[in-house]
Amino acid sequence: MPSRRLRVLFLASYFPKPDNPLMGTWALSQAQALARQDIDLLVASFTAWVPASLALTPGAKAYAHCPQHYTWSGSVDTRYPRWLYYPVNPFKRWAYTDPVPYLKLAWGSARQELCQIITEFQPDVIFCHHSLPNGWVVAQLPPPFRRPFLTLDHDFDEIRDCHIYPRRRMAIQTVADHAWAMLAVASRMEHDIQQLFPQVRSLTHHNGVDPIPQSLWNQPRPSELWHKKIILSCALFAERKGIPLLIEAFYQIASAHPNAILRIIGSGPDEENVRATVERLNLGDRVQLLGKKPHPEVLQEMVWADGFALVGWDEPFATVYLEAMAAGLPILCCSDGGINDVIQNEVHGFTVPPKDMAATAAALDRMLIDDVRRREMGVNARQLIHQKLTWDARAKELLDLFEKAVSSPVQNVAIA
Repeated sequence: MPSRRLRVLFLASYFPKPDNPLMGTWALSQAQALARQDIDLLVASFTAWVPASLALTPGAKAYAHCPQHYTWSGSVDTRYPRWLYYPVNPFKRWAYTDPVPYLKLAWGSARQELCQIITEFQPDVIFCHHSLPNGWVVAQLPPPFRRPFLTLDHDFDEIRDCHIYPRRRMAIQTVADHAWAMLAVASRMEHDIQQLFPQVRSLTHHNGVDPIPQSLWNQPRPSELWHKKIILSCALFAERKGIPLLIEAFYQIASAHPNAILRIIGSGPDEENVRATVERLNLGDRVQLLGKKPHPEVLQEMVWADGFALVGWDEPFATVYLEAMAAGLPILCCSDGGINDVIQNEVHGFTVPPKDMAATAAALDRMLIDDVRRREMGVNARQLIHQKLTWDARAKELLDLFEKAVSSPVQNVAIA
């Protein structure tokens, strides 16, 4: 008699909504890769309850109008139960240092539906994006509904700040006490987990990327981009992303590369500062702000580009680097980011110290001045993706962990 397929319940509150498909795209890509394995997968994305009459912003409308159930491409069956958890300020700020009161409210509003989902789906293992809130909520499950569970954290600060805020540490300690394993997207984050919660099984699990669709490779550059050397950047416009610094660095070397342009995709709270920097330096069309773009258009811009630069600091393991590498681009990044777990300086691109204007300008100059070396690094980057960092390869590693969790009844035992 054939064995029963592994059943995985994937909890991800930061997950695309039908009216907000750009939210957490990497979480959907990971779920699609898991669905391609020989398992049964159900995603539960607990969603803030927002009455339609009070939904005035696009973000609030995406919550209010989100259906209870949706199937994404790749047969990713997704439930969107509601709860009283709002990952926006001021609620997010209030709950950051002392999460438990807010988490109790989330658990109280989610308990019935989560238990119902477990009763109906009968998962063998639960996979939680982020220790808070999803891992904490799963740790509260009554005995009949408990399953081995793993968490995957994506943000340096959310773990590191446990050194500073004891009540935050206590909240994640609850997760560490119950989880089969706590995973981190970067080794630097795993090191913090080991220091803070030495009794828990911890390891690094990097994000992945899907291959660039062939149709994008077949699309030629628009005529206005002919004979240009394109450095592309793509990010949320927030202070930590360092977009003004990148623009300033490009300004320093722009006169030496008259056919080079910097194209930047994104928007966000620091947009006024970004635009002011371009205007102050009188860069005209040498720096092109493209605004927010749908994901397929971002990938197309990568295929058209010659190099990719994002010098944000404290980048855990941004999938945008992987996408650029999959498009055959050398990357320019900061030396403190999680991507340094897998790339080598001057092999797959250039790394620079955080917030170092001179080093960033020098790296841009080197990327632009040597066409042969730039293309070699791009080839190396693409090969690295295909060898180790596709979502399918990462999903197979996760599946191996899930099977170990299900077969191991003892909690917090080191992986052999």
